[in-house]
Amino acid sequence: MNSKRTFDGVWHGIAALGPLLFFAVATAEGFARAGYDPIAQPISALALGPRGWVQTVNFALLAVSLFSFAAVLRTQLRRGVASVAGPGLFVLMGFAVTLAGAFPMDAPGASPTPVGRLHMLGGFLMFPWIPVVMLLVARRFRSEPRWRPYFKYTLVTGLLSLATISFFLLFVGPPAFPRPLSGLAGLVQRLQLLPFFVWIALVTRHAYRGLARTVQNRSDQPAQAALPSAPTA
Repeated sequence: MNSKRTFDGVWHGIAALGPLLFFAVATAEGFARAGYDPIAQPISALALGPRGWVQTVNFALLAVSLFSFAAVLRTQLRRGVASVAGPGLFVLMGFAVTLAGAFPMDAPGASPTPVGRLHMLGGFLMFPWIPVVMLLVARRFRSEPRWRPYFKYTLVTGLLSLATISFFLLFVGPPAFPRPLSGLAGLVQRLQLLPFFVWIALVTRHAYRGLARTVQNRSDQPAQAALPSAPTA
C-alpha cells in the first residue's frame, strides 16, 4: 500500500509541478540569455544557440507532465465523452510538445526549413486545443458533485484561453505569418500558457487529495470491521 501511495504521489507530482517548472525554467533562461526578449520572442526560441539543450530538456519535461496529467484525468473521469476525449487531447498535446522539442524552430529571419515546419506543426497541435479541452472538461465538471466547485474556474479559464488564442491568430500570428502585433508573440504565448499550467496544478492537487481520502477510507474499513461488536442485552 505504501509503495502504491508513493507511486501515486510521484506521478501526480509530475503532472502538477512539471508544467510550472517548465514555465519557471523558460523564464529563468529568458532572463539569462543576452539579447533574448520574452515579450517578442516565443519560448521555443530558447532552444536555439549553444544553451539550446536546456530548453530541449525542458520540452521533454513538459511532455512527460502532460502525459501524466492525461492519466490523472482518466482516473477522475470514468464515463462519458470527456473521459476519453479529455485525456486523449492531453496525450495529443504531449506528442505535440515532443515534436516541438525534437525539431527546433527556425531562427528569426531564416528561410523556412522542414525542421522548422515540423516545429510549427507541434505548435498547431498544442495551442488551439488548450481552450477546447478546458471547455470540454468544464462541461463535465458541472455534472460531477466532487468537481462542481471547479466548474466556473475551469469555464472562465477556458474562455480566457479561447480569447487569447483568437487574439494571437488574428493579430500576432505564428513566425511564418506575421501580423501587426507580431512583436508581442512571447507575451501572448505566456499569457496563454501560465493560466493553463496553474489550472493543471490545481486540478491535479484536488485529484490527489480525493485519491488519498479514498485509500484512507479503504484502509480504515478492515480496522473497523475487526473491532468487537458491543454485547447485546
